[in-house]
Amino acid sequence: MIKRNVRGALPTSPSGVAALAQEAADSYNVYAPDHVRPVEMRASDSAQLVQWVADRLHQPVKVPDLAAPGYRLMGGRLVATSHGPAAMFMYDNDHGSRIVLLTRPMSSADQNAPMTRQSKGDVAGFAWADGGVGYSLVGQAPMASLRPIANEVRKQARAI
Repeated sequence: MIKRNVRGALPTSPSGVAALAQEAADSYNVYAPDHVRPVEMRASDSAQLVQWVADRLHQPVKVPDLAAPGYRLMGGRLVATSHGPAAMFMYDNDHGSRIVLLTRPMSSADQNAPMTRQSKGDVAGFAWADGGVGYSLVGQAPMASLRPIANEVRKQARAI
């Protein structure tokens, strides 16, 4: 059932990095708990994954290496958003904690946006846009532990 606001109009959905953060949290909530097939393509196929996602997003894609903060790439998949296709990369650590990085092209109005804290339910993280590409890193971890990981993603993404 679609909820309507007081005047009967459909509610407005978020835009910009707020929309990206919501899409990342939604993807996290769907795929991170899945222990059978959380990713469509495994990390062992990372070159194929990068090419497959780049072809669909029509832009170069780099999968960040998050080994320094203790996370390893599990793999990724293409996900649908209301703003078009997005690449979702999932990572885990030795404690079984998972994080998701969602990236997609941003609209012409949202080409650049500073990193902002975002949260939806028990999923928190950071979202930003740089050079027309949006990024959102989310997980069920404290903001203080996600910030350095998001900074590492941002540093590596700028090297594309």
